[in-house]
Amino acid sequence: MDFELELYYASRNTIGYTYPDVLRIWMNTKYFDSYTPSEVAGNVFHEWTHKLGFEHATTHSVSRDSSVPYAIGYLIKELGKEYE
Repeated sequence: MDFELELYYASRNTIGYTYPDVLRIWMNTKYFDSYTPSEVAGNVFHEWTHKLGFEHATTHSVSRDSSVPYAIGYLIKELGKEYE
């Protein structure tokens, strides 16, 4: 993985975002400032899967929570908890 993490602030509920053709992943400090390292890692991996072409619904749903970005993000977060 090669990426740049840029922090920004927005009051909306978006944790982070990225685009497939850039190295940068943006993460909202609204979340970053209170997240544990494993939660940050989970979000970074979630965003990285978007760079690989995986998508999810933009509204909350069962299919969104079981999409590849969310599933990988949850997995990394849980693995990271074992090392915190």
